[in-house]
Amino acid sequence: MKNRRTGTGVALTAAVTVGVLSFTAASPAYASPGTPTPTPSPSPSVTATPKGLFTPLKYQLNLKGQRQETNYFCVPASSSMSLSTFGVNVSQSTLAKQMKTTASAGTKGKDAIPVVNAYLKSRGYKVTSPTDADGNAVVLMNRVSGNIGDLRRAPVLAVWMEQLPWNKGKIKGTRVGHAIIAYGYDKTAGTVTVYDPWKPTGGTHTIKASVLAGILQPGGNMYYVSKL
Repeated sequence: MKNRRTGTGVALTAAVTVGVLSFTAASPAYASPGTPTPTPSPSPSVTATPKGLFTPLKYQLNLKGQRQETNYFCVPASSSMSLSTFGVNVSQSTLAKQMKTTASAGTKGKDAIPVVNAYLKSRGYKVTSPTDADGNAVVLMNRVSGNIGDLRRAPVLAVWMEQLPWNKGKIKGTRVGHAIIAYGYDKTAGTVTVYDPWKPTGGTHTIKASVLAGILQPGGNMYYVSKL
């Protein structure tokens, strides 16, 4: 597979094809498998509001992680996990069909976002793909904490896979698109807890918001959740 943005070849150490997420003409990304059953956990000490007043300094959702079923299912898998925090249980394979995910092109944002929004509309929510968190740790933390701490929902993040700290030196290529999910944060420590669906190196990881902001895909950083 080739990254359409840079034209560079993409190869993992095992020479496999990766999934692609593009919000614009071509920004790649991944996803994870199975049917998730993450449910938001209540905050014992802070009452958060949808408008962000009293947003907890730190919060983490209860989430059942998923590993992506194929090398190119990162978007369907991450979307499946995200939707589970809304009480929507849909498998990544079902989402892959609805999102027109393919082995050669992965998943395009223009195909993925309408699918996610179709599931969320009846629940009074929608997702958009803002670009302002790119390289901006403050904006990223505000968006993540608003979604997780206030709304109790987990947003999908679009990143460059080879730049994730746990993938350094393990993936060949540049600007290898990938999708992960954020489900926790700590404002005091300046960290975000994510779940990466990629089988070899994924799972739960905690990363500095400043580092994460620097490796977001510029064409659209996340599926930002808001109320209708």
